[in-house]
Formats: sequence, C-alpha cells, structure tokens
Amino acid sequence: MLLPSSPRWLRAIAGRLVDGSFRSSATRRVLANSGWLMLDKAVRAVLGVLVGAWVARHLGPSDYGNLAYVLAVVALFQAIANAGVDAIVVRELARTPDQAGDILGSALLLRFCAGALGWVVAVLGEASLTSDGTDIVMLTAILGASLVFQAADVVDLWFQSQSESRRTVLAKLSVAIASAAVKVVLVLSDATLIAFAVVTAVEGMAAAAALCLAYRRFSTNRQWKYRRDVARRMLAESWPLIISGVLIWVYSRIDQLLIKHLLGARDLGVYAAVLPISQFWQMLPMTAAVSIAPFLARLRLQDESRYEATLVLTFRVFFYGGLITAGITFLFSDVLVRTLFGDAYRAGSQVLAVHSLSNSFCFLGIGHSLWLTNTGQTRVRLYGTALAGASALLLNLLLLPRLGLIAAAYAACAAQLIAAFLVNAAVDRKGFSMQTTAILFRRP
Repeated sequence: MLLPSSPRWLRAIAGRLVDGSFRSSATRRVLANSGWLMLDKAVRAVLGVLVGAWVARHLGPSDYGNLAYVLAVVALFQAIANAGVDAIVVRELARTPDQAGDILGSALLLRFCAGALGWVVAVLGEASLTSDGTDIVMLTAILGASLVFQAADVVDLWFQSQSESRRTVLAKLSVAIASAAVKVVLVLSDATLIAFAVVTAVEGMAAAAALCLAYRRFSTNRQWKYRRDVARRMLAESWPLIISGVLIWVYSRIDQLLIKHLLGARDLGVYAAVLPISQFWQMLPMTAAVSIAPFLARLRLQDESRYEATLVLTFRVFFYGGLITAGITFLFSDVLVRTLFGDAYRAGSQVLAVHSLSNSFCFLGIGHSLWLTNTGQTRVRLYGTALAGASALLLNLLLLPRLGLIAAAYAACAAQLIAAFLVNAAVDRKGFSMQTTAILFRRP
C-alpha cells in the first residue's frame, strides 16, 4: 500500500490499479521487497556522488582516469562471469523450490569458475596490451579479484526468489557504507591510488562474507550440490543472456575505454567523475518501476485498455521527469563540478550539461521495459541495446579525435535515443505508438 507521502503521480498511477487487490499479503511482500531495493539504490547513489567526488578530487584526473579504466575492463568480465544465469536461477527456484540446493550449487560453481577465468584473462590481457607500465596491470590484478568474490551473489538470487531482498541489502549496503568511510579516511590520509583499489577489492570480499552470514539465517532446506546436468541446462539457455550482457557493457562502457586510448587517462578521469551526477537521477524511475510492476502485471489481466492507458501515463511521467532533471543538471552543471571536484575537473561541466540530456530517453526506456516484460518482448530490448552499442562505438571513434571529450556526451545521448525510442519504430510499433502518444500529450 502506498503511503500518503508518496509522490502524487505515483499515487495516480497506483490509483488506476484498482480493486484493493494490492492489499493482499503477497503484494505487500512485493512492495516491502521493492522498498528495500529503493533504499539500496538511493544510498548507493548518494555515496557514489559525494564520496566518489571526494576521491576523484583527491586522486586528480589522471589517477582517477586509470581507476575508471580498469573498473570498465573488469565490468566486461563481470558481464561474462555471471554466466548469464541470474534470471534463469531465480525462475527455476520459483518453479522447483525443492531442487534449490542443486540449482544454487551448480550456479555457484559456474560463476566461480567463470570469475576466476575472467580474472586471469583480464590481467594477462592488460599485461600484453597496455603501454602504461605495470600500474594498470597491478590495478587490474587487484580489482579483478571481485570477479571471484561475486560468485557469492548466488545467495542474493536465493533471497530474490523468496522476496527477501532486504537480507541482501542489509548485508551489502552495510559493507558499502563501511567501505565509503574507509575511503574518506584514505583521502584524509593522502593515500595512493593502489590503496583505493585495495579497499574496493576488499569491499567485494567483505560483501561476499556478509551474504554468506545472511544465508546462514535464511538457508535452503537442502545442502548445495553441483550437478552437471543442471549446469548444462543453465549454460545451454544462458548464452543469449551472456551476449546481451556484453552488449550492455558496450553500450554503457565502451566510451570510457575509447577515451582512455584516444584522449588519455586525464580526460577519462574528468568524464568518469561527472557521470555519477548525471546518472544520479536514474534511481527515481528505476525504483518507481519496481514498485508499480506488480500492479501493471495484474491490471493487464483485468482490463487491457486501462492497462495501456496507465502505461501511457507512466511513459509521460518518466519522460518529462527525465527532462526536468536534465534541465536542473544542465543549469547547475558548472556550479556542481566546481564545488564537488575543483578546477582540475572544470572541463567536465560542459560534458555533464550535455550528458544529462540523455536522461529523458533513459527514463522513457525504463518505462518501456515494463511494457516489454509484460508482453514477453524482451528480445526488443536486445535489439535496442545492440544498435545503441554499435552507435556509441561508431560515434565515439569518429567524433572523439575531432571534438574531444564532449563527443562522448553526444554519443551517449544518441545511444539512449536509439535504444529507448527510435528502434521501437521498427521492432515494437505498439510500444512506439504509446511512447509517442505520451510525449505529445495525445489521448490514449
């Protein structure tokens, strides 16, 4: 049940979902679960902006750029290392809870082996390709350890399947807050880049340990066990999801790798520092979408026309909400960058102003995902991500040498426009029509 203090537009959407069915215990459980996820995103977003800005200011653009580069490389192997099994595991746990031990045990070994292999490949790859000496290789070796520790996130999949995400949030968020506090101490102690990398790696290890402790209080009925036939079924089904994960990485991270190699670590440091400010607002539609998704799924079964009208309203609120937040960031970009980062990052103010404009279509895309999920058209998102990734790669390659750092912000806006809106004109005409209706204030 939504509290009276909930945003008016969210209550308006929920008001269309009728009939008091949301008072059921199952739905209250889903809403409580969503609330914990909202808390996690909100706290992490605030920490990312405030503590991240302090760390960036302390390290300076060049060192911060090297840190961002290695994190982007590790993110690629993270997309592969989860073996694409997350959604499959949650689904199978819901379908066959009596086999939870076999499912979780098989997924754990798959993710551990994939993470260890990704760690080795990442380090060897940087050792053979980098021309920046041993620092980048050392950073990759340290930060790449998180690829192994993330195997423990299989515990989170168990909690998700039981609508017990609060256990994950309490475990991992407490570690994240402690890690942020240690980073503040490191800044005050004038610590080196390597020290911050070690803290980030230790955070991954501590989060894994915290999840294991949480699991002991809410465990499965059977002991975990690896089964080859279960693992094979997971891998046979997961390869499209692995490809999708890689495409998402290209879409969201390729600009940082290209900036590093085409413009240098200093420019990447400036770009990576301002990104969290632009992306800060994205927690709003993401958390709202989690809250209203169960209602939309139920409304679709009750009344198709009201369901579509509610989606149009959701698209409209998300799009113009993104436009408003983009306008706020655009207007105050120079003040924000100078206040948070100092003069060394002044070039980031223009980048932030342009990049923030991508939020309107990013918000719209988050709303569109609700439609795709309910209609089973998840392949549409794959098409959009592939086209957005290709456009981001091409535009950055063409424009970065000519326009400099601002080109990455232009490319990000173009990629969001393509992924969230334009691609739907070809692959999801019904969704595109509802998006257009929402943007132009037509009657659904």
